Parts: sequence; structure tokens; C-alpha cells
Amino acid sequence: MKGFTVLIIYSVLILSTLYGDTTIGTDVVSRNVWRGTDFGNAAALQPYIEFKKGKFTLGAWSSWAVNSGSANENDIYVSADLGSFSLTVTDYFFPAYTGEDKIFDYSEKTGSHFVEISLGSTLGPVSITGGYFLIDPDKSIYLEASYGPFLFGAGSGMHTIEGEEEKDSFQLVNIGLTASRDNFSASYIINPDQETSFLVFGVNF
Repeated sequence: MKGFTVLIIYSVLILSTLYGDTTIGTDVVSRNVWRGTDFGNAAALQPYIEFKKGKFTLGAWSSWAVNSGSANENDIYVSADLGSFSLTVTDYFFPAYTGEDKIFDYSEKTGSHFVEISLGSTLGPVSITGGYFLIDPDKSIYLEASYGPFLFGAGSGMHTIEGEEEKDSFQLVNIGLTASRDNFSASYIINPDQETSFLVFGVNF
């Protein structure tokens, strides 16, 4: 039943190319840093495709480390603009391409999917986002607030250092400062939980 449901979702995503506005592109980034955590320890290509119709958006986003197969990611998402806030469901999928990815397996024990539902809202100059993972052994939560170029994020579960006692508690994991010019961007990121920092440069095509 889960496989059939996912097949329907993918079919809707494909059929969406017949309707609405389509956006495609790719980012090239020096590192794939997500919510304060590095994935792949390498530069990455991050292509995307998005279909928008009215208040609804369907999209796919992926990231591929240029010199490692250990950080492949291929996500799909659907979002709705509900006026004062937006609702998004994201299916994070991490294929290994070994012939055993089990794309329709959504089990928390054996699958490669993590599914998150998130809400976002803008209050004047401040943007706020909160996410909860429906499919994830840790049932991780993430909260983020941004003001202009400044960003602060805190999370639990997968967002914290694995194996630590504080894994189930909230930790400040993402402090960022971002600047952009034309198709170029740069972000300085500090993760207090990991006691480390990153400077990420990206260009969009």
C-alpha cells in the first residue's frame, strides 16, 4: 500500500509538467551543509526542478558530492501557501545505488526515507520555520528563525551529535550569516553543538 501511494505521488509530480510554471536549475556549492551539519565533506552539485500552480508547489531537489558516493540525496516535496503561513511535506531520500535502495520502503528500520512536515511564516522582517519528522526513528524536531542575513536554528534527534546524551534534547546547531550577489552566494555557519564552523560558497545556474 505504501508503494502504491508513493507511486501516485511520483505520477502526480511527473504529470505536473503539463500544468503551471516550471523552474529548473542547479547550484554548485563548496560544501553541502544542511542545518549546521556537513554531508559528504566535498563540493556538491545540487540540481532542482519545481512546478507551481496557484498556491501549490511540487518539486524535486538533490545533492551529489563530486568525489564521494556517500552523500547522495534525492528529495521530493509538496507545499501549499495558506496565506499567513506555508505548509510543506518533504520526503528526504538517500540512495546508495547498490541495487538495494528499496525506493518504496518507508520503514524506519530498513528504509532510506525520512519524511518531514514543516510550517513556515513571516512576521514582519522575521521568518520562522518549524519542522517535525513523521518518519524518523528519533522523531526529530527543528526550529529556525531568520532576520535579514542572520539565521538561528535549533534541533533535536538527527540534528545533534549522534551518541551523545543530549541527542533527544534541543541544541543550538545552526548560526548563519549569508550574503549574495547576482548568482553567487556565501554563508558563514557555526554549529555550537559540533563545535565547528563552515564557510560555504555557491553559484546558481
